[in-house]
Amino acid sequence: MANKHRNINGDICYVFAWEQGGGNSVYAHSKKGALRRAKLFGQGTHNHDGEKYEEPMKGRAVLTPIESSIRSVTLEELLEFDRGLYLMTI
Repeated sequence: MANKHRNINGDICYVFAWEQGGGNSVYAHSKKGALRRAKLFGQGTHNHDGEKYEEPMKGRAVLTPIESSIRSVTLEELLEFDRGLYLMTI
């Protein structure tokens, strides 16, 4: 079994899809924490690292993560996920 991808703080990388289309990734200690970060990130109040913006983004649509799509990934799976998102845009 391959090791899950982690950042320098030891947080696990989780990928997910947005209900409105597309996807993203966040780093968190647990799946529950990843969902919480994804929701805040989608609202435009926090960045994908969970850090609060000084001034929240205004005038943008709120994105909603699909809870069932959240999963932890290895580095190879993350790169493939990012590649797939990139290919959707061109």
